[in-house]
Amino acid sequence: MKNTFPRHCSVLRATAVLLLSSFLLACGGGISLSGVGSGGSGIAEGSVSGFGSVIVNGVEYDDSNAVSTIESADRSTTVSAAKLGQRVRVSQSKDGVADTIEILPQLRGPVTSASSDGVYLQVMGQWVRVVSVSDTSGTATVVEAYDGIGSIAKDDSVEVHGVWTQDAARGIPVLVASRIEKLSGSFELLISGQVTSVGQSKFTLNDSGVVIDVGSSPPMPVGSQVTAWLSQWASASLTQQATRTKDAAPVPTGTQLLRLDVMAAASDVSGGQLRAQGRPIAIPENLQSQFPSTPAPLLLEATLQNGVWTATTLQLRNKAQDLGGEILLKGAIPWDATAKSLTLREAKVAIGSATVISANCPQSGPMVFLEVRAMRGPPGTTPVATSINCPSTVPGDSVIRQGGFVQSIAADGKSIAVLLDGQTTPLTMVVFDGSILPPPPLTLDALRLAHIHVDVEYQVVAGRNQLRSINPPPPQPAP
Repeated sequence: MKNTFPRHCSVLRATAVLLLSSFLLACGGGISLSGVGSGGSGIAEGSVSGFGSVIVNGVEYDDSNAVSTIESADRSTTVSAAKLGQRVRVSQSKDGVADTIEILPQLRGPVTSASSDGVYLQVMGQWVRVVSVSDTSGTATVVEAYDGIGSIAKDDSVEVHGVWTQDAARGIPVLVASRIEKLSGSFELLISGQVTSVGQSKFTLNDSGVVIDVGSSPPMPVGSQVTAWLSQWASASLTQQATRTKDAAPVPTGTQLLRLDVMAAASDVSGGQLRAQGRPIAIPENLQSQFPSTPAPLLLEATLQNGVWTATTLQLRNKAQDLGGEILLKGAIPWDATAKSLTLREAKVAIGSATVISANCPQSGPMVFLEVRAMRGPPGTTPVATSINCPSTVPGDSVIRQGGFVQSIAADGKSIAVLLDGQTTPLTMVVFDGSILPPPPLTLDALRLAHIHVDVEYQVVAGRNQLRSINPPPPQPAP
């Protein structure tokens, strides 16, 4: 339920952030969400297009108590912030409320062939297609730490997210990239895609000629969607040794609804069946006619019927506000109407002369709830806000972002006190399993001892200030 957020409430005055927390508890309400299935239990897989909570495939999921993680070769998981364009898998047991969020990179390793046409490049021998313009047929690829696809060089280390599709131009499976991010430091090599041929203890990925040796483990059958961690990368012409392989298809239970975004065409339906992200799904005749003639973004829902996963709805994703590259961000931050940019949930957007700022937004305030709509530009550019609104209804578990200094850390490490900018009393924040903390050497205690200014994001959940993330300033480039 949503409640009225009065214009005279203290959130719009120069009051302490602590009062904002109390205000949100007293005046706030839940978020009205469209979830997975009428029963509320299900799995959704797709790319992140915004944050209020987390928005996947145009559907918003309350992630206030969800832990977003990324899996390692040893089966352990690491808490990591979900980012724009990443492919994720959301699991929920209640309508519109995420229980877990799995981050699903598809490739992580060296660029083996830089782009010569501004569209295709290769990562570990796998073809990647970059979407340069957001329109009703696709959304521009998020490219992080590059000016654009032309600045991605051979031998650079990158992580790529996206969806695999049979590419008409190449005639083989190609990864349509939703995000490409430059990597530095140490990382695990990861490769994924469709198994296109199988030999003894080996398989070939994506008809690319890259052969993966799984050792004593049996290779997965042709058509499977697989993720493999590699011990090292050699030439694409040599066999790669996997340290671990995993069936990458989503595994819902029999009572759950499965929601997937796919790139597919009528030709991909064979014998009344579509293999979507490695999972065979029966397509009833009444839905087969809805498939487009050429690969296009589709939203597919399926349920288990008589032991067979069967599509129940099929939606062509061609709405401008979805595939057109629109980003929606919602949260409370210090606000200045003259600012040229803002950051919320690790997403930065520019504010330009064409940005429409609603009349219900104050000129400034220590903490103002904003709804920001922005458009993705060409890969490598900062999204530009089209509108900023300060609505009269505010979710009770709104994400709050503020700068400050770590003052103290509880002996058990389960809470910290942060003196937020402009305040005189530190605010206690609970550190929970989903809190994203900086890695060494910038540990919480190091930030405290060095008196380093940080940005914190938190939510008021079940009566406590729950820390989402804490970020020290980015490192300065070498002179």
